Amino acid sequence: MDEDQSLLFTPLVSQPDMPMPDWLFGPGGVAGLPASLHPTGGVNVAVGVDIIEVARIRRVYEHHGERFLKRVFTDLEIAQSRGKMSRLAGRFAVKEAICKALGTGMRGVGWREMEVVHLRSGRPSVRLHGNAKKRAEYLGLNAFDVSMADLAQFSIAIAVGVQVAPPTNSPVEPLSTTTQTGILDE
Repeated sequence: MDEDQSLLFTPLVSQPDMPMPDWLFGPGGVAGLPASLHPTGGVNVAVGVDIIEVARIRRVYEHHGERFLKRVFTDLEIAQSRGKMSRLAGRFAVKEAICKALGTGMRGVGWREMEVVHLRSGRPSVRLHGNAKKRAEYLGLNAFDVSMADLAQFSIAIAVGVQVAPPTNSPVEPLSTTTQTGILDE
């Protein structure tokens, strides 16, 4: 490869040895890319990050109350947040970051399918259920690590999924294209 030739790394969006979904690269597909794709190999990671204003979570909660909480958070997440909007916002940001790492956005993955819990040490961890778990398995993600930070005005989170072993070859149904966006747009 020429030293001057650019290299475009392939995002972790499918199983190794599977063709990349052409739609991922826009109207021109893979053929329209400015450089050749470099396939993933070895230890692969999928990263997502999100930041949210605590005031947005507060406004949605004030407008929708328990309905909002029950739609987005599990009972354990609500209990561990102890009524603090910054902690709920942090969990919301983690869920958004996980969706980005899974490469789905909120399409086909439910809010409560990602559960952000604190271990005894206080460190956040995540449990995946339903379609979120299926998507992680499809990508061969063997572990997820999450971190979040809360301030009075903002909460930020990062999620890192690690693929250290080949993914299972079990057939996985494609995730639905139904979106759950708009929860904060009201």
